[in-house]
Amino acid sequence: MKLYYTPGACSLAVHIILNELHLDYDLEKVDIKTHQTETGQDFFKINPKGAVPTLELSKDVFLTEIVAILPFLAELDPNKQMIPNMGLERARVLEWLGYLSTRLHKSYSIFFAGEITDEERKVGIQQVDTCLTLIDHALEQSEYRYLSSDHFGPADAYLFVLTSWSAYIKHDLTPYKNIRAFSEKISQRQSVKIAMKKEGLL
Repeated sequence: MKLYYTPGACSLAVHIILNELHLDYDLEKVDIKTHQTETGQDFFKINPKGAVPTLELSKDVFLTEIVAILPFLAELDPNKQMIPNMGLERARVLEWLGYLSTRLHKSYSIFFAGEITDEERKVGIQQVDTCLTLIDHALEQSEYRYLSSDHFGPADAYLFVLTSWSAYIKHDLTPYKNIRAFSEKISQRQSVKIAMKKEGLL
């Protein structure tokens, strides 16, 4: 198994889950601006979408899109209880993955798409804040240790990575005490520390 990644990008969530599962995997860094991998491959030939994460399962077998990769990996070891195999509890995990992907991730993305105007930044920050307000409230009201259960799972890794982007865009997370506590808790996991060190983020 090989993960094509860009340091600090959403592919970090996949990297974390790979470590949680103690899987054997290789890493290949991708420069998203040039679409070249660290071994000089044309990334478009690996993934025509040109996006990370891309997971190579075996020769010429690839899986793309984070909302597909994370559940796929989480199901590999049922004993980890990272995602239920059926029912409402499973749907809740997918519900969070969908929201994080289509709302929060998209809201942050404007800041990484090139130069933006002050007005665009203002609107972008408002969109991020709208999402974070909802998530912070959900964490406060939750009876669980993590987003949808007492077991760490794919949506938790994804949220951790997305909110880490606030530091890069100089966005203040101070108002979101539950998200900050959540992120601090996740940052202490060995799987996270290993992934961040390998990606040069620590």
